[in-house]
Amino acid sequence: MRYSYLEKFFHFAVIPRSLRRGILTLPVRKIPHSEDWPALRYRRVRNDREKGFSGQRYFLLLLVWVTAACRVISSSSDGAGDTATSPGSVLAVPTIPNLAPDEIRLGQTVYAQQCASCHGVNLEGQPDWKMPNEDGSFRAPPHDASGHTWHHGDQTLLDAVRLGGARLQPLNVISAMPAYGELLSEQEMTAVLIYIKSTWPKDLQLYQWEATLREQTQETE
Repeated sequence: MRYSYLEKFFHFAVIPRSLRRGILTLPVRKIPHSEDWPALRYRRVRNDREKGFSGQRYFLLLLVWVTAACRVISSSSDGAGDTATSPGSVLAVPTIPNLAPDEIRLGQTVYAQQCASCHGVNLEGQPDWKMPNEDGSFRAPPHDASGHTWHHGDQTLLDAVRLGGARLQPLNVISAMPAYGELLSEQEMTAVLIYIKSTWPKDLQLYQWEATLREQTQETE
């Protein structure tokens, strides 16, 4: 008794028995090569038709299954090396940088000394901050989650601290915010921003970090 090559493949391959029966119209069993193969095949096809199913149907089902599996493997391998986010990407999830506790403490101290008088002790901003003053200048907005600070990237926010309201003059916008570029060091200004970030929930921190990455990408283009 010997197996043919076709019998060996379908007998030992990891394929469901029902699919194996449907694809291979020949019975999977040990038979001598001297037996009448055409007669065996005719009997198998006739039995399949009597039972109401055909080998072609199971072959199509297996083909669909193999195609879907190949697509899943291909898509997973393509995305395995993605470690950074490009603007507009729906698959990428950037990692939020850790906010160092010592930077948070320094930023809280500087904020209390330089910023709290206008933007509020609890980052709440001035009352009715969306309404302009009588001279047309805008009031100090909040820096907590109720404001729009988290809409902007790091570079935009640090420029606002360095340049103050002067940065808005080309836009015909009046702001009474002073410039801190010559008053505070880069470390102090960055620490203030880190302290403000630490008060936001994680989803807003992620949104703001994505805005930072977009700004960095635009600068390199």
